[in-house]
Amino acid sequence: MKVAFVAAPLTARTGVYRSARELVAAGRSQGHDWRLLLGVSESASGERPVDDPQWIDEFSLNPGGVEGIVRLRSVLRSHSLVATADLVVSLIPQSDMALATMRVPWIAYVRGLPWPASGESSFAKRSVWRGLERLALKRARAVWATTRVLSDQLEWRRGTTIVPAGIRPIERTVWGDEPPGSAVWAARFHHDKNPRLFLQAVEGQGFPAKMYGSGELEQQLRAGAPANVDIVGWSRPEELWAEAFVYVGTSFREAFGRSALEAAMSGVPIVISDAFGVAEHLVTDEEMRRRFVLPVSDISRWRSALRDLHTDVQLRSTYSDHLVNNASKLTIDRSAEAVAAGIKRVLGQGRTR
Repeated sequence: MKVAFVAAPLTARTGVYRSARELVAAGRSQGHDWRLLLGVSESASGERPVDDPQWIDEFSLNPGGVEGIVRLRSVLRSHSLVATADLVVSLIPQSDMALATMRVPWIAYVRGLPWPASGESSFAKRSVWRGLERLALKRARAVWATTRVLSDQLEWRRGTTIVPAGIRPIERTVWGDEPPGSAVWAARFHHDKNPRLFLQAVEGQGFPAKMYGSGELEQQLRAGAPANVDIVGWSRPEELWAEAFVYVGTSFREAFGRSALEAAMSGVPIVISDAFGVAEHLVTDEEMRRRFVLPVSDISRWRSALRDLHTDVQLRSTYSDHLVNNASKLTIDRSAEAVAAGIKRVLGQGRTR
């Protein structure tokens, strides 16, 4: 059974870009004939791996509103991987919209909200994208979401199946009893990631802080950063946790939260917003959840959480153990198994109709 996974256009070589590669690789290692198409913006940070296998086709494709969807449709219609696939799995909304106009069987594997958040664009634009995605989802064989939080936010009337995401296992490098280093923030410098909350949470605290990423707000953040904050810019994932005593995730919305999972798997304590879909899987202790999974509106609790983790070695160590134990259950191999089982169900339902 040939399955083509599609994610295009992508504006960064971070979350979905990396997860898609790992997911398809894991599926292939389990014996599935899975292929991957990645359409990436020319301005995306980072570089394509030089040793890409033949089952990955990464091509240049810039976002461009509805015109971008039309260009993507043209690429997909003429691509051999799509033409010969028994099923296509879309990994981002723009791919949903393109596939909905084609005569191919496909699944929408939703990994983030399909429309801009309030404050990111006008009400009219948000309404248009919301409408287009809902029309697209009506034509999918199935709609999947990575977390319950995302499924609820979709407001989708049809049944949405939860198919968990995961990452490639990361070696634990932090136990919480080390001398504390820096508070680390890692995401796109965009409104929905709420980077200014991080600046407020660390300003004047007795520890250094680092921000990793790139995006439209970078210059504003550099201009307004407190003295203890280093705006590092884009970096390779393996560089993020070397000196971190805490990962701070401030997003207004985060369907999953790959960086939080990477940090937790590495043993780095996390302080994240209650918008993170992965929060319920990583922080399962009620008291820890109260202290470290926070509303974005209460800056005093963010500052207290970071201060407590910086000064309390036992707290860091206990929390680190808790996170590592829970993170170990969210591997890419388990995710690939869940995806394969979901594909089997969808194709089986199609044969019985």
